[in-house]
Amino acid sequence: MKLLIGAMGLAVLAGCATSPTPSSEARQAPASQLSAFQSKPSGPYGTLQVIRDSGHTGSLCSMAVFIDGKQAAKLDPGQKASFYLPPDSVSVGAAYTGSGICSMGAERVEREAIVKDGAIKKYRVFTGGDGQIDILPTTL
Repeated sequence: MKLLIGAMGLAVLAGCATSPTPSSEARQAPASQLSAFQSKPSGPYGTLQVIRDSGHTGSLCSMAVFIDGKQAAKLDPGQKASFYLPPDSVSVGAAYTGSGICSMGAERVEREAIVKDGAIKKYRVFTGGDGQIDILPTTL
């Protein structure tokens, strides 16, 4: 029975791929969903912006965003968040978060991001047609 429920949960999270949301159209995540890297460092810093795709795939679950392993935000479909970081190489990751069906999603995926002084680096969080989460650079 647990296997059947788990398979159904993964089927709900999977399905069609999500659709890219341009930064200009994404809604800013509210402060209650942001938990780290919101203050601009004193000295040089860059901005890492993460935009979650729109679409129904996984839309019942929030997507946690991680920076160097620390949860920095929770994003709903079509939302974005900006993080202020000293120039350096960081690990940016994403995973479904929550309980019930949301806890049965794919494992966290992480990518390297290079934060440059005075620059905005954008990343897109999405779910592919196979139900797998990914996070990649974007120019949208």
